[in-house]
Amino acid sequence: MVPSDAAKALNGDGVVCLRRAFDDSWLSTIETGIADAVGGASTDVDVVHRDGDEGSFSFSSGAWNSVQGFRSFIFDSRLPDLVWSLLNSTELVLFYDFLLIKEARSDTASTPWHQDHSYYPIDGVKVVNSWVALDDIPVESALRFLAGSHYAKTLYRAVDFDDPEADYRHARTELPLPQIETDGSEVLVAPLKAGDMLVWWSYTLHCAPGNRLPSRRAAFSVNWVGDDVVYNGKPALDTYCESSLQIGEPIICDKFPLVRGPEMAMGRHE
Repeated sequence: MVPSDAAKALNGDGVVCLRRAFDDSWLSTIETGIADAVGGASTDVDVVHRDGDEGSFSFSSGAWNSVQGFRSFIFDSRLPDLVWSLLNSTELVLFYDFLLIKEARSDTASTPWHQDHSYYPIDGVKVVNSWVALDDIPVESALRFLAGSHYAKTLYRAVDFDDPEADYRHARTELPLPQIETDGSEVLVAPLKAGDMLVWWSYTLHCAPGNRLPSRRAAFSVNWVGDDVVYNGKPALDTYCESSLQIGEPIICDKFPLVRGPEMAMGRHE
């Protein structure tokens, strides 16, 4: 399902790129979902236009249940099988989907250094983001990853994306982020073609610049958890929470459904 060295790269670097993971037909399915989502099908859409930028950036979270294009891609493409083959887990559970569009000349729409796990009300290490490029993304606007930053499973303090110097709304007591760009650490970055997919562990530190180019930079990501993950009930955005879950129990429920398990054969989708 994936190159033989993909799992090794993911476990060694904290991120792996799967080239040509999806063809144009699946990208079109996602684009149909985008049109529906911004047209009102998603209840959680934000469009931000910062002073001085020509373009805006938009994002939507947890829309799979109301947006047919997103739901079809998540459940009917080979996406879950690709991810499950990397996760070393008996189960694959859908956590949430996330759409991010940086329009042309959204120069200041940068994403600061952070790790995804800082924002989640869950414990466990089998948590990954599968991030599909919807456009060709050159190095100038590509994500950056701190190689090996997932190893220690250190949980860093969540960062406010609008103002990295401010306290995040669900502030916790985790360690502050290290000075990444000045300590000589290895930063990984690569250009992407539409249909390429990045997969990274939730503890991997990463960031992204604004889009200074004259073309859109969009991606659709799906976040997954494995069989070691349990709910801890810590304060978090509604996207990541479910009031019916008990602390210490697996997160499988209607909001976070089981997509692959011991009785679900891999390779169902071609």
